[in-house]
Amino acid sequence: MNTLSDRHRALCCIPFALVAVVAMLFLLNHQSTRVALADTQAEPLPFTAEYYAGVNERFGVGLGKGIAITDALTGLRRSARITDYDVEALHIGWYSDWDTNVAPLRPGGIHYAQVIAVRPTEYPSNTLQLTATIAANPGSLWIVGNEPEAKYNQGKRTPDEYASIYHDMYTLIKGLDPSAQVAIGGVVEPTPLRLKWLELVLAEYESLYGQTMPVDVWNIHVQILQEVAGTPTDPEPWGAEVPVGLEDMVGMLYTPQDNADPQIFQQLVIGFRQWMKTRGFQDKPLIISEYGVLMPSDILADGNVAAGDQMVVHFMHTTFDFLVNARDTDLGYPEDNGRLVQQWLWYSLNDRPFDGVRLGFNGSLFDYLNPEKMTQFGYAFRYYMHILLDLPRVMLPTVGRRFVAP
Repeated sequence: MNTLSDRHRALCCIPFALVAVVAMLFLLNHQSTRVALADTQAEPLPFTAEYYAGVNERFGVGLGKGIAITDALTGLRRSARITDYDVEALHIGWYSDWDTNVAPLRPGGIHYAQVIAVRPTEYPSNTLQLTATIAANPGSLWIVGNEPEAKYNQGKRTPDEYASIYHDMYTLIKGLDPSAQVAIGGVVEPTPLRLKWLELVLAEYESLYGQTMPVDVWNIHVQILQEVAGTPTDPEPWGAEVPVGLEDMVGMLYTPQDNADPQIFQQLVIGFRQWMKTRGFQDKPLIISEYGVLMPSDILADGNVAAGDQMVVHFMHTTFDFLVNARDTDLGYPEDNGRLVQQWLWYSLNDRPFDGVRLGFNGSLFDYLNPEKMTQFGYAFRYYMHILLDLPRVMLPTVGRRFVAP
């Protein structure tokens, strides 16, 4: 079966030379535009210990706005919105829909992560309205690319292409809003093969621009998937393939069951923090802008769906425990009391389950057909948050989302 290859398919490929020309014209056109900021820097500083009024605000979810639902008022079909779901019952602090938005919906005051797609079918035409979006959202988190190294209609960028794109977007965003927080696009998983891709990006950036790549926020995904290059006989193997621009044919040979292994998750996160320290980035925050269990429950547990569902819940709760508690003053972010990870996002809020052929992933918190129906994984998420925040075990009507961190 396929996994990441099932998300999308590329429709065409724009030559990168044309992309670079259009991007440069865009930057020149907007070079003189500035955001009128009321204050030079919001307080407290983002991603520091003081930034989070409660530990729950570190938790986020991914909204699949490509999911179509029936509007309760009009009866018409439309794209899903964050307000269609009872996210306040989850007590989260932020979300992403893998897009940019000039006026993002923010129920309960949650934060919205702006994500600039860099895949050749969208970039740079998707940046032509960024000036207004940046102006309307000072101090926002901007993620440049989603899985920029990945094939299957994700970023599909070589290290040199991404280094150039990141430079252009970082220059634009910070030029218009110095208070913005710019994050590198999250690789599918921080395996040795993908760290190799990142190292090539850093080297290319320094070669092109004569300085260390400026990254305000380091960012990864942790989707535990095998890395095997496509061949003529198997052009789209399941998993994460290998990064674009590398000649390697194989990387980590994770099994489908490894996709729900919390120990591998912890090893990858700790390993990435070690990589950050080695390269002089320990003083930067780290976020995980996507992780979860993509594999269907029957695949996880050899046809036993109930057992597979329990594996997902165990993975969720165990990784939450790790993310909430993991601190190491020798590796973690000094401004956040040595925490290894500052924010994390569960995949997903509302994606469809695997249909047995091509589409869908596991772990959604709400039924993709019915936004009012929470799944067993949604109940498990909500239960964990009630325990974390010492709320009543009986599920009472939603209360405010800001709490004192333990």
